[in-house]
Amino acid sequence: MMRVGCMAVLILFNYVLQSTILVRVSILGVNPDTALIFIISYGILRGDVEGAIFGFFSGLIHDLFGGHVIGLYAMLGMLTGYLAGKPFKDYFKDNFFLPFGIVIVASIFYQVLFFVLNFLLGGGWNFWFYFRTIILPTTIYTVSVAIPLYSLMFVINSKIENFEDDRRNLFKE
Repeated sequence: MMRVGCMAVLILFNYVLQSTILVRVSILGVNPDTALIFIISYGILRGDVEGAIFGFFSGLIHDLFGGHVIGLYAMLGMLTGYLAGKPFKDYFKDNFFLPFGIVIVASIFYQVLFFVLNFLLGGGWNFWFYFRTIILPTTIYTVSVAIPLYSLMFVINSKIENFEDDRRNLFKE
């Protein structure tokens, strides 16, 4: 229950951060996608199913308060969380540079998929302009804050796991 509460607070904190502070520090008209970093980090640290759930609710918050189509960000977040958590069951989670590489790949994947889905839902089609002005700068900016945010998620996850272990051991003899 504590994990659910902490993750809900983290999702809300991230949305407030992205919609207030990070809007003020845009570079070339783009902001870092901290929600994507949190989704990927949670997927890596907790696995594919929990990553998908975290991604779904992160995207849903974004859809409800700022999205143009309800469910688009939720679906992308769920897919990203699932794919980020799938291959990392037997991986050392204290390696901070692997998430760096995953964020590069996932950010490009996420943005391209968003562009394609947005096009299918009635947006314009000028992929190279979108890639040059949105996808590439967003990916670079997002990757630049990936390691500190993954470190934060690692610390939060470690504290929650220690608390859960202590709580389980409380009832053992």
